[in-house]
Amino acid sequence: MNKMDVCLGPITLLQNLPKLIDIEDEPYILTKDDSGNPLLYSAICPHQSNIVKDLKKDEWRCPSHEWTFNPDSGKCINSPTSSLDKIEIKIQKNLLYASIPGTEQQRIEVDEGPKVLPKITVVGSAALLIEWKGFNILMDPWIERFAIFDSWINYPPSKIKISELPKIDAIYISHEHSDHFHEYTLSQLDKNIPIYVPDFDNERLVKKAETLGFKNVKAMSSGNLFEITDSIKMISFTSGSTWNDSILYLQLGNFKILNVNDAGFNWSIKKIVGDIDLLCVQFSPGSSYPITWAHIENESKKQMMLERNQAMLRMMKQIADLSNAKYILPFANFNELCNPEHLKYVKAQPKNNLSDVINHFTDENIQVLDLLPGESWDGQTQKFTRHTDREIFYNKEYLYTYLKNQYEIEKNQKSISEDFDITHDDLKQYFESFSGSELSKHVGSYTVLLTAKNFQRTLHGFIKFECGNVTYESLTAPKDAELTMICKGNMVQEIIHNDLYWDEMEGGYWCTYSRNPDLYNIAFWKLLHVPWQARLGYDENLNKNRLEIKSSTAIADIIEKGGEKVSQIFEKYGLYCVGCPTSKGETVEEGCNSHGLTNQQSDKMILEIKSVLSNPKN
Repeated sequence: MNKMDVCLGPITLLQNLPKLIDIEDEPYILTKDDSGNPLLYSAICPHQSNIVKDLKKDEWRCPSHEWTFNPDSGKCINSPTSSLDKIEIKIQKNLLYASIPGTEQQRIEVDEGPKVLPKITVVGSAALLIEWKGFNILMDPWIERFAIFDSWINYPPSKIKISELPKIDAIYISHEHSDHFHEYTLSQLDKNIPIYVPDFDNERLVKKAETLGFKNVKAMSSGNLFEITDSIKMISFTSGSTWNDSILYLQLGNFKILNVNDAGFNWSIKKIVGDIDLLCVQFSPGSSYPITWAHIENESKKQMMLERNQAMLRMMKQIADLSNAKYILPFANFNELCNPEHLKYVKAQPKNNLSDVINHFTDENIQVLDLLPGESWDGQTQKFTRHTDREIFYNKEYLYTYLKNQYEIEKNQKSISEDFDITHDDLKQYFESFSGSELSKHVGSYTVLLTAKNFQRTLHGFIKFECGNVTYESLTAPKDAELTMICKGNMVQEIIHNDLYWDEMEGGYWCTYSRNPDLYNIAFWKLLHVPWQARLGYDENLNKNRLEIKSSTAIADIIEKGGEKVSQIFEKYGLYCVGCPTSKGETVEEGCNSHGLTNQQSDKMILEIKSVLSNPKN
């Protein structure tokens, strides 16, 4: 990554430390080491890219998920394998300087003329319908039935049926979780509709969509521009968290949308897309932590959840301020736990609602689009279409009754079988297949007690990670481990048989956990997040080996990678490079300079080449 020297300001900044400062639109912690030398730490938490902003003398804390950090080293206290990035500071002529990671700039052309605002409808928890100039884009469509291992339903109900949707011209899916990639909803849609997905995991999402019958699935490499039409452009960005997720930049003419969804924010996006018009972002936490963790006392859980809710609102404001958004759409939290086993969690877990968001932004120069599922906002007329009975959805007794009734209606449509017939041999084969992988090595020395059970039988297994070696031991009774997981047996079976995320079971509140000691091993959870990557047969370097197109890339390498279509783009800009001996050693920058292209023309050409290489099927 490129770095740039930045002047932070005069040495008087070193008073009243530690303190949060913004540099190039990213948050940092300014402090001193034991010898009194100034230091800078990134304030971006390595967990979900939220901000470490509670700065006490003995510890720094990210309020979103209670990650704490040692001020002397930047190391995470409750996840020892993680730490904040450290940057040294130089003092010159009473000024502070730091070498900050930079981002290669891209200039994204924006159409001139007046903005034409879209119509936006919330059709489900994270499902948006964007209608613009007769072109309709459906995002993360979960509209009917259960999601997340039959645990979630859309709430409030949108009352929109899949069959009632208008003609859909494109579908965007941010990641694999079933409240975003919802197989039943997708199975009901026209298979000729183009689907756009982020390109990670060896095109895993592409293959899953093609298995459902879709004929035109496009993998979007992170940071590369896709032209959907002459006026509609999209860029998929990886999230700033450790998890496989993505953020979408959508440009409708010169109206710019950033759909952060429930991903950890990527702070470098601002440097690429600039200010945006509409920010779409999660407004309440969705994790089962800490409510399903047995080692935490109930009062502590309640306080943690309340603080986390406030942290989420502050995070929304931080992103809105950074992107200079004119509108903010809070969404991606319109769901509830519907299984009767989970009613205790529904009652005990406080959530933010749209009123909380409105109140948080009362004094801000931004319009909150407070849409419930089934409601719309027409940007051209600035008018809302709303439910006449929308207030009833905030009534607790109405909620509990609705959940009970809806579960009875839909319980026969569950997607997860009740079968639980896997054996210790199956579990042993599954976990020991992780031995030798990089992910397992990162876990370090760690022990896990897994209890998989249903009403008929119980299996106890002891899993041990040691320097990349993974062993599984069957037990007749539980024994102590650093992490204890008590899970639904049929869901463990579903994960193993279909090579799924363990996230679906955790997010569905089907597990209870305890830690002793109370330390978070992020590498272990990363492994459960993408278990298929923890096997030796997985090609971890596939995406890394893809050609990255920059001004410093050799023209011959690009032509070899992209073939005739890329050659045509070079020729369009006057660079007839096929067969030219100079192109073998000439970079894009050198070629553009020798042919008299402006910086703007060069940037535009590179974006077009990236778009072709990102979607070789076109």
